[in-house]
Amino acid sequence: MKSLWQLYSETVFLLEQPLGEQIDFAIITAYNPKGQACTLGFNRLQDKALQADITNFRTPYRRLWGCSPQLDYSEKSWAVSINKQQALTLATKYQQNALYWVEQGELFLIPCMLTSHNEENLGRFKSRCQYQITDCCT
Repeated sequence: MKSLWQLYSETVFLLEQPLGEQIDFAIITAYNPKGQACTLGFNRLQDKALQADITNFRTPYRRLWGCSPQLDYSEKSWAVSINKQQALTLATKYQQNALYWVEQGELFLIPCMLTSHNEENLGRFKSRCQYQITDCCT
């Protein structure tokens, strides 16, 4: 069985629109704190709270989904134009094991609560993106 970190490192992203390569941003979810599966209702409440926190930054953000490579599992997430420290603080508030950071088009997996891991470069963000026009995921 794969570790959570391995699963996180394989994530692909479903986007409704392309994100510019000239901006740096974090990808954060509030789903499934501490990597524990939660009910859809709980995850949606957490997501609404996260979106409210993101709105307070008064910076651009976009909805997207972090998915397994086979697209059989997804978590609603947010691409947010904030700095790395703000992203770590926000992800930790929602008890996330890790977050994704995109800098100059490179995708990084950053540990939050999984402190036994180091930041990992996962390659070009663009190579992990697929585009979906309809709201296919929860």
